[in-house]
Amino acid sequence: MNGLSEILRPKTFEEFIGQEHLLGKGALLRISIEQNQLFSAILAGPPGTGKSSVLQLIKSYTDYEIYQLNAAFTSVEEIKKLEHYAYNLRGIKKVLIFIDEIHRFNRKQQDVFLPGVETGVYVLYGTTTENPEHSINPALLSRCRVLRFKKLSNEDLLRILEKAINYLGIRVSESTQAYLINSANGDARFLLNTYELLSNIAKNQGKDIIDDVVLKTYFGEEYTKYSDTEHYNLASAFIKSIRGSDPDAALYYMMRMIEGGEDPRFIARRLVILASEDVGLADPFALVLAVATSQAVESVGLPECIINLSECVIYLSLAPKSNSSYEAVSKAQELAKKTMNIPVPRHLLNVEDSGYKYPHLYGGFVKQTYLPKQINDRIYIPKNIAKETKLAEVYKKLWKERFSSQESNVKDEEKGGK
Repeated sequence: MNGLSEILRPKTFEEFIGQEHLLGKGALLRISIEQNQLFSAILAGPPGTGKSSVLQLIKSYTDYEIYQLNAAFTSVEEIKKLEHYAYNLRGIKKVLIFIDEIHRFNRKQQDVFLPGVETGVYVLYGTTTENPEHSINPALLSRCRVLRFKKLSNEDLLRILEKAINYLGIRVSESTQAYLINSANGDARFLLNTYELLSNIAKNQGKDIIDDVVLKTYFGEEYTKYSDTEHYNLASAFIKSIRGSDPDAALYYMMRMIEGGEDPRFIARRLVILASEDVGLADPFALVLAVATSQAVESVGLPECIINLSECVIYLSLAPKSNSSYEAVSKAQELAKKTMNIPVPRHLLNVEDSGYKYPHLYGGFVKQTYLPKQINDRIYIPKNIAKETKLAEVYKKLWKERFSSQESNVKDEEKGGK
């Protein structure tokens, strides 16, 4: 008997939720399916985002003869046999080989697909949750188009959950709905499988709704009431505690989130952002540590990754703070929006006799302006905090030298333009 995630697989484009950039009207993948002209592709993205569900659309809209395999249970010899079979069908029937988890074939084994894909004997679709550039043979990757699936948004998951509720008839309370969606972290399969299990528990308890009692039955002591409001409140308190240099409070709110079922990857992403937004150039190593922590969380997972997060939280909390990078890019964005029609200075264009001075011929620095002459704003305002102090000294010196000779540079540019 098929599970709910299989039963609710979309059979039409209208039923498909998410991935508008691939399957919305006028999108490449949709056009190829509608026109019955598939191309070999690697479908890459997080789990539960619809990669395998594309196969159902292909069945609905095309006449390809389809062979669905999983790389974990398929041999190279089986692929060779399919290639021979597809070769004998050339001009009679189009063949699609759909390989789930194609990254489980090592790079040498992936060579088996090259002849068939190269000659067009069959179309290959391979799905992977790994980075294709790292997990797929470069020769095969060059012959396939990489289609990147995005993690589903909370709005997408809510629509999917509503479809499941309509099918099974077991309602979900508002607080438990938020908990389910946050726990799914963009994975529709996880959401549907969890909802199906909870629905069975609710039925056994004589209920037609999944509430806190049902959740506690399933999750036990791990479940705490963790609504959308609580999610944002705790995340806000967490970030502001680090920004305020209080590691004790930051660790407390971090553990409140984790105990509430928060995905540690969300916490890691927030730390990467904070490392640049709030610590910034006062301690550039903060970003290196935050990125390394994010990678550690991906590879280690709970519960061990809590130690990685703790180390990063304490470091960022006690690091000197500077938001000069954040302020600079905000100012640059605002200025760019207002001056979109100003042309780039001629001496910066890739044309002959532009008047451009190559800095390496002048000891690494040349007294030449790079902004359009209509813009005199200082975008980056350095702060004399920790390691940024040295950068501030260099910036101020260069800025002074550059703009002290602005008038002579303008004349040089005008000569170059004549």
